[in-house]
Amino acid sequence: MRIEGISLSSPMQELLNRSQPNIDTKSGNDGLLFKNILTDLMEASKEASAESREKTAQLLTGTLDNLPEYLIAGEKSSIMFDLNLAVRNKVLDAYSEIMKTQV
Repeated sequence: MRIEGISLSSPMQELLNRSQPNIDTKSGNDGLLFKNILTDLMEASKEASAESREKTAQLLTGTLDNLPEYLIAGEKSSIMFDLNLAVRNKVLDAYSEIMKTQV
């Protein structure tokens, strides 16, 4: 998203925009790709949470001069947590459906 010439990107948007050249479905690399995406998502969530905690500590000690930075960091952390929760729920639903499949 662009606002007044400033490009705003989120960790999830970066994950979605990542190019995936020559994915070979016969070699079984899809599982590794999915694992890498989930790992990157978890790492981005951890970083957002750590940034939020850091901004909170700075606000409480009086070293943070810019209040919107604190608010943005908190919202970013909250959104990343909600995204992780939604992805986890979808993965568990898919696993549950696979386990119900008759062989």
